[in-house]
Amino acid sequence: MARYDGAAVTDANRDAAAAQLREHYAAGQLSLDEFQDRLDAVYRAQTVRELGLVTDSLPHKGAVIPPGAPWGSYQVRYPLNAVKMRAVMVSALLAILAVGVAAMVALVWLARRLWRRHAWIEAVPLVAGQPWLSRAVRMARLSLASRALWQLRTRLASRA
Repeated sequence: MARYDGAAVTDANRDAAAAQLREHYAAGQLSLDEFQDRLDAVYRAQTVRELGLVTDSLPHKGAVIPPGAPWGSYQVRYPLNAVKMRAVMVSALLAILAVGVAAMVALVWLARRLWRRHAWIEAVPLVAGQPWLSRAVRMARLSLASRALWQLRTRLASRA
């Protein structure tokens, strides 16, 4: 980076100007000789002013705002409608939130249902990668249930 009487030209500035020249050459707006001359001038430029002289005569697309221009001094071709954009973003976020809440409610409902039916006991061995253990758990569940039923029968019989 070199400094002289104007602002210094950085490598990024040179690369941006060279890319702009390549685009204009590819679009057919510059001849090969003119492209090479301007490219040499871009890499010889020491200040931003010299770099600007190389690219100023190129046709510009859209609004070009020179550096150092006051904020809001140039009209943008497509103004940003912040209110409309905010409304769209809020509605999109609300839709995402509604889908997330519905998914969480469904998961909670499913978990409670599985918990109440004690199906989670049989799911644990499958999740752990031990399918043979699910049969053992099922057998234990049946034996515990039959024992509980046997105890209930004896209590009821003793009351009668």
